[in-house]
Amino acid sequence: MSSSPADLVREFHLAFGLDARTTPTEVAPDLAAHRGELLAEEAAEVAEVSVSGPLDRLAHELADVVYVAYGTALVHGVDLDAVIAEIHRANMTKIGPAGEIARRADGKVLKGEHYEAPDVAGVLRKQGWDAGDE
Repeated sequence: MSSSPADLVREFHLAFGLDARTTPTEVAPDLAAHRGELLAEEAAEVAEVSVSGPLDRLAHELADVVYVAYGTALVHGVDLDAVIAEIHRANMTKIGPAGEIARRADGKVLKGEHYEAPDVAGVLRKQGWDAGDE
């Protein structure tokens, strides 16, 4: 059995009769709203424990966010691993050619002049998404 988040969440969705699409697609507004509510609920729990801890609870809540995010991607038929890889590729272009890194005062890494935006639509098209159908 695979331990990848995508495979584990697919197993859960199939076992419990939840939506699990294989091609990227829009879903009914009520289902989309429900998934958004689940994500917001989990993110709020992370925000609550991120300052006060304890660390094991923070780790649990972070994992719940990832689990629900992968479930939401599955409901929409999105291969989230491929999208994350494209986001990572784009994020790595934030490093300038001489290794320079622009940061905001709080430490957040900023997009430099060499930044290349991710092509998420291209990734979804490779997965079978037809934006014209939506």
